[in-house]
Amino acid sequence: MKVAGLFWLLPAFVAAQSLTTATLSPWQTGEVTPDGTCGGDTGFVCSPIWGACCSKDGQCGRSSKFCGEGCQSKAGNCNAAAPAPEVPLGPGNVSPDGSCGGTNEFVCGGSAFGDCCSTQGWCGNSTAHCGNNCTPDFGKCGPPSNVTFDGQCGANGKICLDSGFGDCCSSTGWCGDKVDHCGAGCQKGFGNCTLTNAGDISTDGFCGKNGKTCKGSTFGDCCSAQGFCGKDSYCDAGCQSKFGSCNAETDISTDGFCGKNGKTCKGSTYGDCCSKEGYCGKDGHCGAGCQTAFGTCKADSGSVSTDGRCGSFNGKTCKGSTFGDCCSVGGWCGDKKDHCDAGCQSKFGTCNREASNISTDGFCGKNGKTCKGSTYGDCCSAQGYCGKTNHCDAGCQSNFGTCNAGSGSVSTDGSCGKNGKTCKGSVFGDCCSQHGYCGKGDDFCRTGCQKAFGLCPGISADAECGSRNGKTCAGSGLGNCCSSNGFCGSTATHCGQGW
Repeated sequence: MKVAGLFWLLPAFVAAQSLTTATLSPWQTGEVTPDGTCGGDTGFVCSPIWGACCSKDGQCGRSSKFCGEGCQSKAGNCNAAAPAPEVPLGPGNVSPDGSCGGTNEFVCGGSAFGDCCSTQGWCGNSTAHCGNNCTPDFGKCGPPSNVTFDGQCGANGKICLDSGFGDCCSSTGWCGDKVDHCGAGCQKGFGNCTLTNAGDISTDGFCGKNGKTCKGSTFGDCCSAQGFCGKDSYCDAGCQSKFGSCNAETDISTDGFCGKNGKTCKGSTYGDCCSKEGYCGKDGHCGAGCQTAFGTCKADSGSVSTDGRCGSFNGKTCKGSTFGDCCSVGGWCGDKKDHCDAGCQSKFGTCNREASNISTDGFCGKNGKTCKGSTYGDCCSAQGYCGKTNHCDAGCQSNFGTCNAGSGSVSTDGSCGKNGKTCKGSVFGDCCSQHGYCGKGDDFCRTGCQKAFGLCPGISADAECGSRNGKTCAGSGLGNCCSSNGFCGSTATHCGQGW
């Protein structure tokens, strides 16, 4: 099995993942040889284990025989010019191929590759080699630094200055020296926000679409909406902040377009509302689908679905949408039987009440669904799931299905859970804590609360959480992460930035 050779610590490696245009030599991203062969038709590249140079004969090694004449640069490092030593190389010898430390214990001091040895085992002189990741036993090291060693900046506390990747920290947290790094969103606290590449500065007064910036040009620092560098009026409405300086409040639309282009309608001559199609206007632009982030809108217009999706998928309602007033179990707006009958989400539109009362997805209780007659079982458990077994015992919700006799055995001594006792209706409190005691408050009713043996009002029972209702997802059975939109789940969307 081939092993991906992605372990070399080289600044260009991370830069290639960021917004820069740095490229890597083929051997830096190839597949490591398993047997010491390299280049040619094998497709293998060399590593320090065999020697980092690939000879003209397709063998990995360290001496000038491998690193000198005929060396295959696409399959290894061909920068070593020293002849083969008269004595075998060993620990403490100056690196002949750029590798250091590790099993060979070569040192970088005096090598042609740089005096510092990175923790990944490569010689060099960059911050990535001499900074925080430097190994002093095998080369020189600089003082600990907050300069990034992998090209990432901002949120991790690292700065871009003197990093080798570029001095500007982009809005997405990558170092570089292009407009995308140094322009709009550039993080001044973690580097410069001025383009240093003279090639990006306009020399003919044109800017914007041609990728040129006015900042530092002889025409003026502002790039107008029409794509010309200048001062004064060039810096006002329509000014392109990505390609130069702009006065405040220049995000107002000058052509009637809004939304995706980052422009707002508030204060424009077309109207203050940005429609769902991305046009500024009044009246019809301010209703369903109106984009509140880019202008003013009628009350509640932002909650109406503009793309046909609804319900737990995105929190949008179908009522008043152009797709239909019913939100189906799958989260789609429409007016057909499939949308308005069984599984219809009444919270996000209109439904045929009788047909939609029985659970079609196994959830019950707080969502108003009953298990009686469902395909999952007639009992609604304390956690809000339909079933046939322990769903019918302690904590079973009789209002949403059938339950076994005695399922609500109430605790008389404050203990609950393992002894089969429920806290609901007890004098101690309705919540059974993770430690098996009845009580009230967050210690009993939130994280760890046992829904099967009482109430857990602090834990989400309907997938809604966070800013929507103050509920936590932990222990809900619906996923422990609360998304930024206020819904429980376990995907990357839920577990990224949110509650």
